[in-house]
Amino acid sequence: MPTILFLLELLASLLGVVYIILIARKNVFGWPIGIVSCAIFAGLCFESDLVIQGIIQVVNVGMGVWGWLQWQKRVIPVKSIPKLRIIFLAALPACYVVTMACFPWLDWSARLDQVALIFSLVATLLTVRMIQQNWVLWLVVNGITAITAFSNELYFYAGLSIVYFGVSLYGMYKWKK
Repeated sequence: MPTILFLLELLASLLGVVYIILIARKNVFGWPIGIVSCAIFAGLCFESDLVIQGIIQVVNVGMGVWGWLQWQKRVIPVKSIPKLRIIFLAALPACYVVTMACFPWLDWSARLDQVALIFSLVATLLTVRMIQQNWVLWLVVNGITAITAFSNELYFYAGLSIVYFGVSLYGMYKWKK
């Protein structure tokens, strides 16, 4: 018999996939679904002592509210800033090196988790502003999350991150149209 925590994780995961699909389709109702997903994940992360992931999820709830409000105000056209891809690729190792300098006691997985936090904040900001390159960052965040989850034996979460990676590819495709 599945536990309540398993059922909550499953619900949050399914809502997360629906959120990404709706956002990829530029549907404002993706935001409240994402808010609920992140709120459930926040509770689960704090319950499991995954503090950084819990903080990421709480911040995502706040960013989701902001995104929902922004997308309700007006139609925002998708913009593209191609140079952002190069900046993101340069920033990835730089962020990791900064975490090594600031938090030398953390293992590689925890450092990557911090990089995922930084990149997910920027990605959400770009998503709210409908800047096409947000999907590049989501690919990085979902890839990092899959790696760190797998290395911490969170196989369901790693699998979910791989699904999110695939749905992010879908979003990248949809926003290029």
